[in-house]
Amino acid sequence: MADLKWKEAIEKVLNEEKKQLHYTEIAELIAERGYRKSLGATPQDTVSANITTDLNTNKDKSIFARVDKGYYILRKFLSETDDVLIDNSEPQIINDKVVTIDNHKIINAYGIYWNRELVHWKSTPDLLGIQQVGASDVNFKEQIGIYLLQDGRETIYVGQAIKQPLGIRLKEHTTDRLAGRWDRFSWFGFFPVNENGKLNLEAKFKEFTIHNLGDILEAILIESLEPRQNRKQGNSFQGIEYLQKEAPENKKRQTEQLLRELMDKT
Repeated sequence: MADLKWKEAIEKVLNEEKKQLHYTEIAELIAERGYRKSLGATPQDTVSANITTDLNTNKDKSIFARVDKGYYILRKFLSETDDVLIDNSEPQIINDKVVTIDNHKIINAYGIYWNRELVHWKSTPDLLGIQQVGASDVNFKEQIGIYLLQDGRETIYVGQAIKQPLGIRLKEHTTDRLAGRWDRFSWFGFFPVNENGKLNLEAKFKEFTIHNLGDILEAILIESLEPRQNRKQGNSFQGIEYLQKEAPENKKRQTEQLLRELMDKT
């Protein structure tokens, strides 16, 4: 089956489910059901942008309705008790494409408990992640933000990657006094990811409030420490987590090691 247009695929999923879904769920169902084979690097962002643009353009005539932060339903399935929220995100033109940008967002991508062993620690290591299965790789080596070094589940160090990007800062910790004390790391990045899988290094950040900063601090602590009594995800963090992808150099090295072992046995 040929790829559906994004709006068509979104409508098809919502029509099949007949209930509200978070845009991350919509993106995952589009991939699972094969409505689009070409997902790009940020399928979840693309779903969110398509819905938000349609809502901003068509207002109450849009086929979509926003019923909670990040949650959407087809307008025809709204019940009398559903509250319809007004989406305040404004569409902007970037690289000739309409996208929606939340000017209040500081953390635009993050990764939790990434495995140190899955990184190839060259001078400037690649930090590869994907937004969901089937999406294109994103390299976060130039990301800036906050990072945590962890020994299992215990956080042993919190640092900033501002003057130097994330890849270089983490590389330094493979040879400094902390080198033998961590096996995982988490990171919270400021730069957003473009649809082409590149970091938007020119992103502008403005209009921060105490409320925004409070949400961010809460979210980082909840996501990294996982306190038992906190059942909710950080307020600002749905839809921007990236899953780690193993460095291809590591896979190549493992294959070569396996071949050597097989040859030694013959």
